[in-house]
Amino acid sequence: MNLKLLASDYFYDPSFKMKVIERAPELPYPLHSHDFFELVVIVSGKGTHFTESNSFTLVPGNVFVITPGLEHGYREVQDLHLYNILFDNKLFEESFYDLRNMPGYHALLRIEPNFRNDTGISTLMQLTPAQLAEILPLLEHMQMEADSIETDIGSQSQAFAYLIHLLVLLFRIYAEHPRKDNQTIMRIADALSYLEAHTDRPVSTKELMELTNMSSSTLNRHFQNATGLSPVEFHIQRRIEQACRLIRASDLTMGDISEATGFNDANYFSRQFRKVMGMSPRQYRNNRTFWYR
Repeated sequence: MNLKLLASDYFYDPSFKMKVIERAPELPYPLHSHDFFELVVIVSGKGTHFTESNSFTLVPGNVFVITPGLEHGYREVQDLHLYNILFDNKLFEESFYDLRNMPGYHALLRIEPNFRNDTGISTLMQLTPAQLAEILPLLEHMQMEADSIETDIGSQSQAFAYLIHLLVLLFRIYAEHPRKDNQTIMRIADALSYLEAHTDRPVSTKELMELTNMSSSTLNRHFQNATGLSPVEFHIQRRIEQACRLIRASDLTMGDISEATGFNDANYFSRQFRKVMGMSPRQYRNNRTFWYR
């Protein structure tokens, strides 16, 4: 029988899906999955993390992400102390400034979990003792605020601020200190962050090939593995998401929004919008109830 943990059992407020759990010590735990993201930070002790296809030894300073649906567990634990940060990616994925422009965002949250499970990469993100000491107070404060959201006004905002602070630190560390076995991950992460940063125009495959130093076939294969989409499909979806934000936040004409997202042909823009969103841009603007789904 597969054990599945549900967001409804962990998050106090369905509109604020974030929780911090300290395991001190973590006990052996069988294979299980959940419908939310889990960021794990190992503080001390040791143990083995395993999935159906592979396993790896845990040591202090390890950081890794478990994506929704992935079965995993812990065994051979010895005084294992860790933090689990549970969250829904939609908390910040919509349009949180330049977070998605960071290669570390894509590497840690999107690409490495898939690569680790599919190819069995043997190492994890490893914080130095100084880096671990820097983030521990953030984890402690984040846990305190997240546990107070039902009673203290402002705790949601403060907990979220600590989460963003933590993520930016981790994304920067990940990108600035690449490992030998994650070179492909970082190249695809560079491509993803480049596409996120250029939603105002089309980006050619040649640009991405030069950026990643990959052939077209290799780039497409790894990109498809990481996102389920080709680079062109992914970028069109992101440009349509940007168009949706402009529709919601401005009174720009559809022609102006089309140009602002790099679709010089209004008819092509409308076709791509309908393909992604299931309705025309004008229908989306008039259907305000759809904005908050």
